[in-house]
Amino acid sequence: MPDKAISYEELTPGYKFPPATYELNASFVSKYLKAVDAAGDGFVPPLAITACAIAGMTKSVPLPPGTIAIHASQDLEFLKLVPVGATIECQIGVAQKIARGKMSMLILDLEISDKGKEKVQSGKATIALPA
Repeated sequence: MPDKAISYEELTPGYKFPPATYELNASFVSKYLKAVDAAGDGFVPPLAITACAIAGMTKSVPLPPGTIAIHASQDLEFLKLVPVGATIECQIGVAQKIARGKMSMLILDLEISDKGKEKVQSGKATIALPA
């Protein structure tokens, strides 16, 4: 996390959030599987990795009280299975910032690697922020 948080208004295309590292432990995976009503197979579901990365990023941008970030869409490439308990590093940048009436959207570039720096996921995700 940065020493000084950036505000939503300060975000511009090209901005790179500081890299963040997460351990995808059994507790996290179990909660995700329960939420989506799925069974586990020893690997982290790819969309759980995406959700973890985006949730971490949204915590670094202070939003007005009561604002909820909505994961609106994604275009992702899953490159490698990630075992439960693995550590990932997420690099997220702002590709585009859009304002449509009372709705704001961020299109994010995602690059997610494993502990060995091998890319496991890449792509774009759109986050909607209703006013």
